[in-house]
Amino acid sequence: MLLTLRGPEPGKQYPLKDGRTTVGRQVDCAICLNSKQVSRQHAHVLFQDGQHFIEDLGSSNGTYLNGQRLPARTPTPITERDMLQIGPYIFGLKVTAGATTSTQADPPLIVRESLSAVNIPANVLAQDAALKLHVVLDIAQHLARTLDLDPLLSKLLEHLMNLFPQADRALVILCEGERLAVRAQKARAGREASAYPFSRTIVRRALDEGVGLLSEDVHKDQRFQASTTITALDLHSVLCVPLINPDGRRLGALQVDRHCKGYGFRLEDLHLLTAIGMQVSVVLENVALHAERLREERLLQELSLAREIQQSYLPEELEGFPEGQFDVVGQVFPARQVAGDFYDFFRTPAGQLSFFIGDVSGKGMPAALFLVAVRTLCRHLAKEIDSPARLLVRLNEALAADNPSCMFVTLVQGIYEPADGALVLASAGHPPPLLRRAGGAVETLALRPGRLLGYPGEDLLHRELRIGLEPGDTLVLYTDGLLEARAPDDRTMFGAERAEALIAEFGPDRPLADCTEQAKATVDRFTAAEELQDDLTLLLLRRL
Repeated sequence: MLLTLRGPEPGKQYPLKDGRTTVGRQVDCAICLNSKQVSRQHAHVLFQDGQHFIEDLGSSNGTYLNGQRLPARTPTPITERDMLQIGPYIFGLKVTAGATTSTQADPPLIVRESLSAVNIPANVLAQDAALKLHVVLDIAQHLARTLDLDPLLSKLLEHLMNLFPQADRALVILCEGERLAVRAQKARAGREASAYPFSRTIVRRALDEGVGLLSEDVHKDQRFQASTTITALDLHSVLCVPLINPDGRRLGALQVDRHCKGYGFRLEDLHLLTAIGMQVSVVLENVALHAERLREERLLQELSLAREIQQSYLPEELEGFPEGQFDVVGQVFPARQVAGDFYDFFRTPAGQLSFFIGDVSGKGMPAALFLVAVRTLCRHLAKEIDSPARLLVRLNEALAADNPSCMFVTLVQGIYEPADGALVLASAGHPPPLLRRAGGAVETLALRPGRLLGYPGEDLLHRELRIGLEPGDTLVLYTDGLLEARAPDDRTMFGAERAEALIAEFGPDRPLADCTEQAKATVDRFTAAEELQDDLTLLLLRRL
């Protein structure tokens, strides 16, 4: 057996078989190691002529014996004095006298014939080649007519029961994560298919070795008396063929079995079922790809709808103010279909302009859903609270009280008085606003950032900044997608200096909508990327 000396689950023992024991991450490996550093089929431990050997199967991260990486596909002797490393696991070989393998506790199926189910052997269609080829192609043609799994498997089982008249039952067993599950089964009239379970010993051996198995009479082998699992099934004759895709991934198995004595399965039956299994593996892979494509299409449709809904929440025109006092424009440029940034502006009951710009942690749908809650609370609180600093405190309390996802948001809230240009701002961990004066000078406002919102605590430290906008002045609020945009070298960021130079070009006579588009185009040129690296949102307020 292999004894875990260091790494995950130290002290755990893994029994070894006579012959070959497969080690890997794949669930059907005899020794399954749950680590990304372990390949699906990483190595074989061989026991031949009283000697153990270790063979690397071309793994990505290699197999090491006493610190030396082993050449692939080359069996190397291993003794109890050696240390074997596979991924994060370090093993020692432990040989127990009189019981070197696990076969005595659960004897394997004694197989009359086995046939590779990975590469088609030359003799698969040797006998009645034309008939068998016709059958295989006919089944493949029928199965290719549907990409819906349940009807496909039902049709497959009908074919198998017709092809193998001696079979009492046919099953399709699929790998679902770490377990084997019967996905479809069919029995002869008068029999209940589910009344007969299947042997995982048989299926796992077929999957482990990549071969189709034929057993003519299970009960003739006396060693099966020790295996209650197999003998309880009362099997007389079994055909089991693994389903393996071209990349070597184990999909499951086909099994036909007979419980009555007499006319059992023959070698040509194994040949035929193996050829069918290869075709079924390709069809199942196509079904999986089709299902994945449908899921992606549905997701894209849902994301597109979510984006439309999200965009519909963003204000486009401001009502309730006399024309000619000020202009306000916002724009969200999402990095994905939906954004985690937002802006909002509206008229308060007191006749002032209330506005927000925020950036929710993360991207995509989770950020968009949290954003809805933030925006709704902001609008509700702004109608009751005329102080940005106090509003941020109340907003944090509401978010922290019900935030199971532990997301957070940075945010700037402002109140603008159109009559005299008075402006009050407060920030919660958000980048500081920029102010472009009518004469062209750009300054960073000394707005204390405070801390972000979404978790409890008293140390918010929100302070209000009061300034006045003169005619032609433009206030620019933005999210970190502007400053943190990266050049192709992935080290140089857009930064504050470039942002100030950009905003200096936002002249008092230039439409604010054109300014937002110019900012997006400038960032695109800087990053030289087809897509934004992060959501980019701008909110511009200009006194006219």
